[in-house]
Amino acid sequence: MTPEQSTVLVVDDDMSVREALSDLFQSVGLMVEAYASAQEFLKNPPREGPCCLVLDVRLPGKSGLDFQHELNESDVRLPIIF
Repeated sequence: MTPEQSTVLVVDDDMSVREALSDLFQSVGLMVEAYASAQEFLKNPPREGPCCLVLDVRLPGKSGLDFQHELNESDVRLPIIF
């Protein structure tokens, strides 16, 4: 039995931030799934396993705080770092 690979989920509308965070997390052996918007995240749910969400507070349209509320209302429980 092998331990599950941890994944960091990044939601940020700024491509340079997504790329920088992805590079940083991958450099320490974490898997990364990056999304440009909350809508993109919802269309492509993350794979199973341990994960956390790094979420931009100031997303265009639906803010990061609004998205957090939506996730809670949908009973999606993820550790979130803003």
